[in-house]
Amino acid sequence: MAILTIIGPTAVGKTDVAMLIAEKISGEIVSADSRQIYKHLNIGTAKPSKAQRRKIPFHLIDFIELEEEYSCGQFARDAEEKIDKILTRKKIPIVCGGTGLYIRALFHPLDNLPRSSARTKEKLRKMLQRHGIEYMYRKLQRIDPLWAGRIKSRDKQRILRGMEVFELTGKPISAMMGKKKTRAKFPPHYVGLRLQRDALYSRINTRFEQMLSNGLVKETEALLKEGFDPGLSALRTIGYKEITAYLQGTMSFDEAVERAKRRTRNYAKRQMTWFSKLPSVVWYDATDPELVNKIISSLKQETMN
Repeated sequence: MAILTIIGPTAVGKTDVAMLIAEKISGEIVSADSRQIYKHLNIGTAKPSKAQRRKIPFHLIDFIELEEEYSCGQFARDAEEKIDKILTRKKIPIVCGGTGLYIRALFHPLDNLPRSSARTKEKLRKMLQRHGIEYMYRKLQRIDPLWAGRIKSRDKQRILRGMEVFELTGKPISAMMGKKKTRAKFPPHYVGLRLQRDALYSRINTRFEQMLSNGLVKETEALLKEGFDPGLSALRTIGYKEITAYLQGTMSFDEAVERAKRRTRNYAKRQMTWFSKLPSVVWYDATDPELVNKIISSLKQETMN
């Protein structure tokens, strides 16, 4: 069964469309958003509200602590499990999100790498805490110089993944990548949403202003007061990073707002470039009043073929 997968740039309206479709076809939404996975990050990630989640079931949001690492491969495994369970309930799964790496891992897996091991990850985490990232990178250089040469010396996630693969298999990750392709469990039925650039950028700017009105500054301030490290990957994402800089006095409020908007616009541009390379995407104007009906019709047609 092909899985309806709604993609497109940030702020284009993917979640709203997915919810409207889910209402009509008895669907459940599997989020493919690398920021909405985190607990505590609500306003700045445009996470569906609790009321929306009571109305339509959402999966893979709001379940990871800010300090936790979460890989694309883990997402693919979790998403497959959720899709299986949704189908078992005789519901229709809808994958919806803008994180290209998640989409690729789920539907276009490249390498058959070993699954993460909680025990090994904890061992490496303690080693990192004890010795620091420079030590870990030097160790990676010794066991897998090819992989170390492809990544940055402070890329914690990829450094630890390279070391984990070596711990689990005794082989460098560079020797395993590209050797054996894996087949996706489910094929995608891609639906892309797009807007004219000026309209999209205007929507991005307006949405960030709304986030500020909804309390993004207070949300970020509360997280810092709770003792969360501003250097965490989750807090260095768009919006939170700039507001943190403002709260720490290294950036004016106006500069923080403008930089967050600009980074979001640049991110949207990169998303469109990424998604344009996916195969068999049918693109729709996000403002089309018949959008939802057209998508449902395309999905029925796909099922019939």
